[in-house]
Amino acid sequence: MRHAEKPEDPRDAHLSDGGRTRAEKLAAYVLTDLGKPDFLFASAPSKHSVRPIETITPLSNKIGVPIDSTIAEQDYPTLAQGLLTDPNFEGKLVLICWHHGHIPDLAFALGASGVDVPNPWDPSVFNLILNFAYSDRSPPSVTQITEPF
Repeated sequence: MRHAEKPEDPRDAHLSDGGRTRAEKLAAYVLTDLGKPDFLFASAPSKHSVRPIETITPLSNKIGVPIDSTIAEQDYPTLAQGLLTDPNFEGKLVLICWHHGHIPDLAFALGASGVDVPNPWDPSVFNLILNFAYSDRSPPSVTQITEPF
């Protein structure tokens, strides 16, 4: 998923008021509609943005699962490789919050096909979740979920 809304000032690395509201609503929505994540990932903070972390912090606080924010946004292949090969993630619910510019490539690195992923990601879209379902060794099925808020 993409981080929540950003402010109009491009120098502001944080969520806007609307983004903070979305992050709060997202915590309840994820639990009710997707389930309790076993792992949370957000792209590492940079001088330009901490929005992915801020977006899932309310969820992290609510469920007591820490956010792994050690991987820089452009290092999405490292995240994908780890998720696909580390047996600790097998059968687990993993939530990833990233920057829209790298979400399509991250999705492809996770095995999505071109038809399943908006590419490029519309920069005005903050309410779309890509839900990946894996079975055996076949490519994942990817469903687009629009947050209802």
